[in-house]
Amino acid sequence: MITKEQFGFNAFWWEQLHSEDQIKECVDYIASLGFKYVEFKRLSFKQNNLEKEFKTAVNIARGAGLQVSDFVVLRSLTDNKEQDIDDVIDTVRAASQAGVKIVNVVSGSPAEAVKAPPEDWWMPARQNQGPAWDNLAKALEKISKELDKGDSCLALEPLVGALVHDFYSIQEMYSRFDHPRFGITMDPSHLLLYRNDIPYAIKRLGEKIKHVHMKDAVGRPGEFGLDFLFPTLGAGAVDWTAFLKALDKINYTGVLSGEYEQFKYMAQVRDNKPEYAAKTMYKEMTALYDLAYR
Repeated sequence: MITKEQFGFNAFWWEQLHSEDQIKECVDYIASLGFKYVEFKRLSFKQNNLEKEFKTAVNIARGAGLQVSDFVVLRSLTDNKEQDIDDVIDTVRAASQAGVKIVNVVSGSPAEAVKAPPEDWWMPARQNQGPAWDNLAKALEKISKELDKGDSCLALEPLVGALVHDFYSIQEMYSRFDHPRFGITMDPSHLLLYRNDIPYAIKRLGEKIKHVHMKDAVGRPGEFGLDFLFPTLGAGAVDWTAFLKALDKINYTGVLSGEYEQFKYMAQVRDNKPEYAAKTMYKEMTALYDLAYR
């Protein structure tokens, strides 16, 4: 059964973890709330020596009583850009050296629709997604060679608007690429926007789910802030009791990492204070957990 010992927090609100003191301040606060895990994004670090910085972060987190669940690197893998692929490989290598088992990635954007010439104004734009899928498969093949050198795994997160964005695009991805240490970050907010049956998706994906994000959603795919939002946990349309019970059924033992993404509210009301995001997330995760298992 899922327990609160699996609770973690995505610390991306701490945008600068450039010194040991900054890292310690971050993890001490997250640990004080009751979280057992912390998730870091690569961009928070100076990146002068990624392996050293990751090891330092892991050691400081451990001293605060936290484990680092994963490192996040957001690069497009659909554009055939070598630098983006190399950045993911470097992150996998540094995470493995630091003893962290999961690197969280996204697929990248789908190809833009090809518009008809002006004289054929009545023709709809034509989709051409084949090259994007080919590029993603080639990028994952290259990254998998680094996976084979260590013991970390890659967890790709379906993302609204991305090439891999819901349960069905996950299936297409796996038809083109698979690897023993290649899995999914299950974030129900994105699947909800595409009206997926989330418990069914969890059941089908099973052991391929390597990591979980706790984030709610309302709306449908489109423009952020107009067509959809990621509200506070419980204020969106995700059925959290069904979500947690579905994870129980597949015997999920990984981390539940809270993501607080009320960007406008944080900027205009909370001055982007990371402490508020972390404190609110722990309270909401605890309340939803208690409701599911009462």
